[in-house]
Amino acid sequence: MDILPPVATLCLGIIFGYIGQRARMCFIGGMRDYFLVRDTYLIKGLFTFLIFAFIGFFMFHFISKAISTFPWFLNGGAVFLKKWKTMGINVDPSPILPVPGDPITWSPKVWAHIIVAMIGGFGLGFFSTLSGGCPFRQHVMAAEGSKSAIVYLIGLYLGAVVFHKFIAPIIKAILG
Repeated sequence: MDILPPVATLCLGIIFGYIGQRARMCFIGGMRDYFLVRDTYLIKGLFTFLIFAFIGFFMFHFISKAISTFPWFLNGGAVFLKKWKTMGINVDPSPILPVPGDPITWSPKVWAHIIVAMIGGFGLGFFSTLSGGCPFRQHVMAAEGSKSAIVYLIGLYLGAVVFHKFIAPIIKAILG
């Protein structure tokens, strides 16, 4: 058993959580502040996080085989092509889609992935804006003892379960 990925993930989670708490990091708040009052304090954290996440994934890719399909646009297509061939689907995967972890990754229909991503992104953004912060910020606030953040996270997790157990099978049935 390869213990490096879970230990590294735990260490990075602690580091990012500490930094996020100290810097009041919030991705939705960064965009909100920038578009409403042109304040760039929080949005700088968003771009910094994205850069370091990309660098971190590349480092893990070379350290461990646990992230063998990252980045999916370079080598993940072969994984899905094999999966589709075993299911009898004879098409070439898109160079940028499907995204690994998507509940309908067996489908080569790119438009379906885009629609599901747009609906999910709108819902997440809408509810994050109403609650006053992105899921990352809600995790930090829940760790600080905020009851509203805990309720938000319970709703987020229940929504993910409902989607994967009930809505994703309907989408799969519609796509045929």
